[in-house]
Amino acid sequence: MSRHVVDGLTLPLPIGRHPVLDFCNTRAGWCTPEPYEYLGSYAHLVVWTREAGLLAAGVAESLRSADAESVLGRALALRDAIYAVCTGARAEASWSVVAAEAERTAAARRLVRANGHGDWMLPVELGVDLPLRAIAGSAGELVGSPGLEQVRRCHGPDCGWLFLDPPGRRRWCEMAVCGNRAKARRHAARRRFAG
Repeated sequence: MSRHVVDGLTLPLPIGRHPVLDFCNTRAGWCTPEPYEYLGSYAHLVVWTREAGLLAAGVAESLRSADAESVLGRALALRDAIYAVCTGARAEASWSVVAAEAERTAAARRLVRANGHGDWMLPVELGVDLPLRAIAGSAGELVGSPGLEQVRRCHGPDCGWLFLDPPGRRRWCEMAVCGNRAKARRHAARRRFAG
């Protein structure tokens, strides 16, 4: 999978075309017995949320060293539920998890005046819950929109990453990764068959 190092932490490259799908892609190999976990600590969650544009840099810096593993556990449970909703697996139970987290986020938002107009913001007083709230709010927006019908899962047998595909023609998370692997497998199969 495609990854990069940010602030000393290894994170997946954003390929989903939506931050919530990129959040789901913080697990690599959804379809395998032993998927790879990018969010190994609360610090990973904070940095990922900042890089996704869901958390301001200054706020992220103040939270990064916090001990909030219970928040990480709730975020991972939310990620599992979002993935299930987006792929249609266990949708009803998963829908309840996503809805509950999104509703908590909606209740926490405050309307503030900024740049001459109002804007909904999450208060900094939420502390260590801010990354989870930011993700849950974005998840609520995605699953409550027509964009949910444009979510696709990579066809790579060991992948399962999600991405938005409005035209409905994309098959791979990245052609350079899963697409090329599929081509190589097909080529090897043709050679075995011909040989």
